[in-house]
Amino acid sequence: MKRFKARKKWNPLILYFGLFLISVALSIKYLYSHHLINHNTIVSLLIDDTFNNNTDFSNVDFLLRYALNININNEKTVNSEDKNDVPLEVPSVDSSKNLEPLVYLYSTHQEEKYESPYLGAYNIATGVFQASKILKEYLENENIGVYVEEENITNMIHALNLKYSDSYSVSRILLERRKKEISSLKYFIDLHRDSSAYKKTTTTIDGVSYAKILLVVGLEHENYTKNLQKAEKLQSLIENYNKDLFRGITKKSGAGVNGIYNQDFDENTLLIEVGGQYNNITEIDNTLKILAKILKQFIEEDQNG
Repeated sequence: MKRFKARKKWNPLILYFGLFLISVALSIKYLYSHHLINHNTIVSLLIDDTFNNNTDFSNVDFLLRYALNININNEKTVNSEDKNDVPLEVPSVDSSKNLEPLVYLYSTHQEEKYESPYLGAYNIATGVFQASKILKEYLENENIGVYVEEENITNMIHALNLKYSDSYSVSRILLERRKKEISSLKYFIDLHRDSSAYKKTTTTIDGVSYAKILLVVGLEHENYTKNLQKAEKLQSLIENYNKDLFRGITKKSGAGVNGIYNQDFDENTLLIEVGGQYNNITEIDNTLKILAKILKQFIEEDQNG
């Protein structure tokens, strides 16, 4: 008679531990894929005690104004839990100017995000849409009227049963619509952010960290030279301020790229990339302050011939 060896029983602790590891791995994968965390976030959590002395509390102002759509100015206050008034130093736009919109700010890739090390605690990501609103305020403080596109481009893509690669077709619809509705619009700025490494998209000037500026020009339409000339003019103005702030002009054509970027719509259509995915909102804000002044000079010189 053959003797059968009894099978060894699995230790349930090993099984539970294995399931735990799998769940952790899947959770991290989910968080990464939805841009809720990245390696910088994890490192900062390991090094910092939640909020350290380097915390930029201006992000609280950003949270109120741009993420929660609560608009305040320097004279207003909010009540804390102990009912003490806490002043919030948020630059305000003089609404009495009633500026006629001259610049149309939009983002074809509206959901491009920036690094959000602190706002991430509120599950709020900062991106090019919020950056457009910040740039609007700085431009209006320079007496340049701005219209920011708030139509949800992603929703339009889905509603039209299109793909992400069709984003420029959707933003073209909005370009034509707004130009028809607002005849005063003369400059059309498509704001993006790059996906390059942090060192490539960042510079330090006088001890202050800035997101670098990159211009993109599509070469696949017959009047691209006019767009290129405008981009080169803007390049000159940026470099006159500080060469370290500018990354260059990227000329796009061929397979795998759009090649036009709606720049055939108007010679004053500019695609500007401010920073990259690893830049935080403070670095973006620092650059937008300068960019607003440069754009004012660009517009004034362009209109004066």
